Amino acid sequence: MILTIDIGGTNIKYGICDELGNIQQKGEYPTLDTADKIVQSICDLPFEYTGIAISMPGIVNEDHSKAFITGKLAFLSNYPLKKRLEEIKGCKVTIENDGRCATWAELGYGNLINSKNALVVVLGTYIGMGIVIDHKVYEGSHLLAGEYSDAHMDTEKTFKNTMAAYFGKDGLERATGLTGKELFDHLDDEKVYEGLNQYCQNLAWMLSNIQLLLDVDTILIGGGISAQPRLIECIKENMDNVKPWFCTLKMPEIQSCKFNNDANLLGALYYYNNTENH
Repeated sequence: MILTIDIGGTNIKYGICDELGNIQQKGEYPTLDTADKIVQSICDLPFEYTGIAISMPGIVNEDHSKAFITGKLAFLSNYPLKKRLEEIKGCKVTIENDGRCATWAELGYGNLINSKNALVVVLGTYIGMGIVIDHKVYEGSHLLAGEYSDAHMDTEKTFKNTMAAYFGKDGLERATGLTGKELFDHLDDEKVYEGLNQYCQNLAWMLSNIQLLLDVDTILIGGGISAQPRLIECIKENMDNVKPWFCTLKMPEIQSCKFNNDANLLGALYYYNNTENH
């Protein structure tokens, strides 16, 4: 059995999995405020396992032993997480970027098994992305591919002007006045629906710009709110609405990720099973 961990800005999710991708048991708890507390919380999980597979935000270094992180989890930046867990638990530990983990999950077990080129967009506390080229996860020359959260809307140098702020948890709440969990129970409220539509319109413009660069056949939307069919419908409608502004654009198929909240856990597992990284 493998212990899979998804470190997010709000919660840490965990799952105990077999090597075929079956999650036997899972749960979550609030993200703690120091690196040492997070390590201890992982070590305290009451499971027997032979390895640990971790999904986390940030720019993973070349040997996938730690990550450079900004924002709420800056205290984890360049922390030797892999080494510390290996020292304590004495087992193989792998670390992969969360956007790429969601992509690994879909390539290995989900909706990208038959896709050649694709984009995975994870709407969570921030916004994560994974890029597939020729049915392989593209990491880039410096392992930075998909780190779109830090992209800015214009020259204003503040966090509120980044893609993370626009399309992550805070951006959705700012647009609708509700959390993702509350939102879809109140779409009969005209102002709430207008807020969601504006959020999806902005997302459609962003995705169309990226499509001009990558020309993918599929875009998958992940994160907790991707389980809501109304979100996917709203994104598709707005993609159709902006298409006249992109005369050379070939629209990709848009659908939700197969695994939603479990994507990063399963992606971390798939990466663990398919890497010699120790």
